[in-house]
Amino acid sequence: MTELSKKIKMGLDETRMLILGAQILLGFQFRGVFSEAFGELPAISRYLDAAALVLMILVVALLITPGPYHRIVAKGHDDQRVERLTDIIARSALLPFAVALGIDIYITLERIFGPSSAIAAGTGITTLALCGWFGFPYASKRRGSAVDHR
Repeated sequence: MTELSKKIKMGLDETRMLILGAQILLGFQFRGVFSEAFGELPAISRYLDAAALVLMILVVALLITPGPYHRIVAKGHDDQRVERLTDIIARSALLPFAVALGIDIYITLERIFGPSSAIAAGTGITTLALCGWFGFPYASKRRGSAVDHR
């Protein structure tokens, strides 16, 4: 198996793993919207829940894209376009995923701990997710390249 084929297989596998988490979170969001307690939420929480729902639908749509693109457009052949598209889409889906997760944490904790604590927790979870998905890999890549140049 060539290096490009390995990268494409790994990228497609990663998007399949991400989509599982996105589908679970999307299911919880739909369940929440249709529960009786949804009407008792403050208006801002209902609007935020709608925004999080739209973000997760976007995430699912993005993460579904690489597989059919590979099968339909590239006709199952491995080429640079498939690898680039998969990489771009996987990275692009993580930002709305993190924001939706933070919004969901806010909505969940707002009724229990109040708005200030919920904002702090939602922002913290979003920041933690973004650092884990973007910050740490970027920092380790920069540190690795700095070590290589010595």
